[in-house]
Amino acid sequence: MTMQELYCDSCGAANPPTARFCQYCAEPLPFIHTTGTLLGETLLKNRYRLDRLLGQGGMGAVYKAEDTSFNNRLVAVKEMSRMGLSDVRVQEAEEAFQREANLLAGLTHPNLPRIYDNFTEEERSYLVMDFIEGETMEDYLEKVGGGPLPLEQVLRWGRELCDVLGYLHEQQPPIIFRDLKPSNVMIGKSNHLFLIDFGIARIFKPGKSHDTVALGSPGYAAPEQYGKAQSSPRSDIYSLGALLHCLLTGVDPSEQPFFFRPASHLNPNVPQELEDLLKRMLEMNADSRPESMRIVSDTLTQIERQLHTGTLTIGSTKNTSTRAKPSKADATSKLLQDAYALYTQKRVREATAVYDRALQIDNTNALAWQGRGLTQALSGQHQNALASFDKALQLDNSLATAWVGKGTALSILHRNNDALKAFDEALSLEPTNAAAWNGRGAALSAMGRQDPALSSFENALHFDRYMAQAWSNKGLVLRQMRRYQEALQAFEQAISLERNVAAHWNGRGLVLYEMGRLRDAMQAFQEALKINEQFAPAWYGKGNVLYAQQRLQEALESYDRALKHDPRFVKAWDRRGNVLTDLQRFDDALRAYGEALRLDSRYAPSWNGQANVLCQQGRYNEALEAYNRALSINPSAPLAWNGKGNAYFHLRDYQRALDAYEQATKLYPRMVSAWYNKSLVLASLRRYQESLTAAEEATRLAPNDIDNWQRKIEALRKLGRRKDARAAEAEVARIQGRA
Repeated sequence: MTMQELYCDSCGAANPPTARFCQYCAEPLPFIHTTGTLLGETLLKNRYRLDRLLGQGGMGAVYKAEDTSFNNRLVAVKEMSRMGLSDVRVQEAEEAFQREANLLAGLTHPNLPRIYDNFTEEERSYLVMDFIEGETMEDYLEKVGGGPLPLEQVLRWGRELCDVLGYLHEQQPPIIFRDLKPSNVMIGKSNHLFLIDFGIARIFKPGKSHDTVALGSPGYAAPEQYGKAQSSPRSDIYSLGALLHCLLTGVDPSEQPFFFRPASHLNPNVPQELEDLLKRMLEMNADSRPESMRIVSDTLTQIERQLHTGTLTIGSTKNTSTRAKPSKADATSKLLQDAYALYTQKRVREATAVYDRALQIDNTNALAWQGRGLTQALSGQHQNALASFDKALQLDNSLATAWVGKGTALSILHRNNDALKAFDEALSLEPTNAAAWNGRGAALSAMGRQDPALSSFENALHFDRYMAQAWSNKGLVLRQMRRYQEALQAFEQAISLERNVAAHWNGRGLVLYEMGRLRDAMQAFQEALKINEQFAPAWYGKGNVLYAQQRLQEALESYDRALKHDPRFVKAWDRRGNVLTDLQRFDDALRAYGEALRLDSRYAPSWNGQANVLCQQGRYNEALEAYNRALSINPSAPLAWNGKGNAYFHLRDYQRALDAYEQATKLYPRMVSAWYNKSLVLASLRRYQESLTAAEEATRLAPNDIDNWQRKIEALRKLGRRKDARAAEAEVARIQGRA
């Protein structure tokens, strides 16, 4: 994660960090800013403890650090200096930095680091993001001697980069990476790639009148990035072409920018199809390049399919060396039978080994790749399973089972739109495939499309009435629709078919809990935990029952057990915060809510819970910020409006408090506390008749709550209605048992 180059404000070219004048246009280079000087153990924002410097450039540095607020989680902290800029440029830099940070924070993709925080201290701005354990592609190339790399590896990396760059280009407005090169690609665990260094530093440079900031590294940057032209997605296509050419040939394009010898002349293993693609990607005229990353990705996928089927054109000959002999086919068939038998017995390790043996004999066997994917999925290796299903489908796209397996893996990886497409492909091949209908329903449910999800589950059960998973999924959707009795029946059907599946019992417990049948719910959660003691959702459900019974310490222990088995369980962190709040352990509660929001920054209940704690600590302005975050996500949350009213009330901003309480009662007319609070603030505004009306509504909704009666008594006294006040006092005495 280094920042080695110094970019020219005039032409955008990258220069060595020691240069003072641009080596391309001779213009003076920007002021050299001092960064990367912070010592280890330095604490930024009273939270991020620096460990060591990872890299630095003229005006930027990157540190490895620990987030002390979240169990010393490792993060990367980027430092940007504003020293040497004019006041006007400082303001522009601050605004641009904030826009860029917000932009990055809104991106979610497996090939991008997540952004957690940004802040400013002592004329320097900081961005906090994922720390990626691994090495840059530049370091990797140096370690392996520079290349060329194996064709299959380059194709796989190329498709991965197409996916993430295409995602950026699909944003509105499109995001152009502009600086794709080996030092800006990290290779993480399992050879997973990450784009890093979005060029945050460029927003600190004085801008030009045109709408594109000139930026690029010699050899990798497209020609238009050196002039006045508008950068576009095709600029990234050029950079990707340069990178792929480098990986395939071992030739660094910065040595002679804009000149690329045919890759097949330097590496005879480069097929003609790939040569043709690179030629188009590296066209000097942007309009002559492929229109989108999708086109590039599809071409790379086709080349990879041809590689596995032995139909690639290398030079003037066809690669037919992988064609299986009959004896190999017989051996492979026998191995596949043995592997499938092991798979059905859930002997995962043995099944995987046999599938691997089959692929060693014939790695173009689609059924072997499909079986390998099914086995990997059974052992929870969903990313690897997805890769196996993709290989199977590249070899034979008529395998409905592989499409279902791919859809299931994508669903588990939360790529629901892609999952839906995979299940639809399976159904186009086999319209009666119950597993595909079930998977389609699960993807739709995850997308919040309840009605079509329910229809899909019913289709699954039409074709297979004995599919327990479809019954269970149907129960989950019916529960979301508050059709509790039907949901309960669906879960009971699932349990009758598969009694030893924890998820079915857990679903039954969820419905019973929401029906208020706490004892029955607890029994269902206990049954789930008997089957699987590590099943986090059942610990969470048990915690909810205990919390409803106000057995706070036991509830806290259950939530802790849930988080032990699933540390990314957002709802468990949120409920843990609720319990800690009730136990008045406010700092611990804030940490719990903070962890929930780190995992899902759009989880509104945790913003609301955080705000409630801040109110109790008297930190009302901070509380208002948190309530506003909750309401920006869910404007129809009456609890957040009520809490916001409380914060304003304590700040003596009574009119805004009243507005918030009125919004709460409008959204949820039966919310007693909002009516009580509304009566209180109206009294503070000396609007006693309206205060009485609100208090009467509170007593109507909760006639045995003495506080509501006391509010009514005070309003009656202010209105001079002493007789009515005495009658209300008598009612209080009756409730208290003194009459």
